[in-house]
Amino acid sequence: MKEFLKRVAVAVFGIPIIVYLTYRGGWFWFALILIISTVGHWEFYRMQKQNNRYPQDITGLLIGILVLLGVQTGKWLEVGLVLAFGLMFILAVEMWRKDLKAGINIGITILGIIYIPIFLSCLLYVRSYIDSLFPALPKAGFKFVMTIMVCIWVVDTFAYIFGSLLGKHKLFIKVSPNKSIEGAIFGFIGGVLIFIAADQLEIVPLGNSLSLIFGIILGSVSQIGDLVESWFKRDGNAKDSSAIFPGQGGMLDIFDGLIYTSPLVLIMTYLLLG
Repeated sequence: MKEFLKRVAVAVFGIPIIVYLTYRGGWFWFALILIISTVGHWEFYRMQKQNNRYPQDITGLLIGILVLLGVQTGKWLEVGLVLAFGLMFILAVEMWRKDLKAGINIGITILGIIYIPIFLSCLLYVRSYIDSLFPALPKAGFKFVMTIMVCIWVVDTFAYIFGSLLGKHKLFIKVSPNKSIEGAIFGFIGGVLIFIAADQLEIVPLGNSLSLIFGIILGSVSQIGDLVESWFKRDGNAKDSSAIFPGQGGMLDIFDGLIYTSPLVLIMTYLLLG
């Protein structure tokens, strides 16, 4: 119960800030994504160092920031150049480092860039893209992105609560021994209900079929994102990605599902709505 109350306290403080920045859009939305990405990116490299792996963290963080900035300003050629020259720099610098695990260090540095800032850049683009798809719907991008966030938050919360109360069958012991099949099922149901409710209340009027598709896919895949982050923590001998948020852990612990589903959200938006 103590852990749950801490989670609630963090939510009460953090949710208004997230809603405000998302509502304002533009550079406010960029600031939110930038904070989530940079802190989460740092946490990822930090976990790797706990397992005696040494990514080029400063270079990786800088490339991630520049990629997000390029997407925000629509400088697609510059984004490609940053990634190309960034990789060249990472390869060259690694030769001069004393640690002999060159392939591992380079791989982890690149993985951090792809997994967090590049994934989140998809969501950065989605908000403005939805505004252009639904010009007659006020604040369409805000409503759509918030529905996604609420969906993932409900999936995580339902899985935690019902898993704690009813969980008897382990979901994936190798990756996360505390997660249960019962929790995953209720989390999935919660995610589907959020999209159905958003459609019925005309917050995001996608129609019954598309709402069900979005709910089913995000309700499932966001939980895979949670497992992936748990896997990284287990691999890095870490209980949480960091201790920034009491009862919640770090930025990756809170936004793992959102990060993992961001490319999928962009793909579904383009194929189903675009």
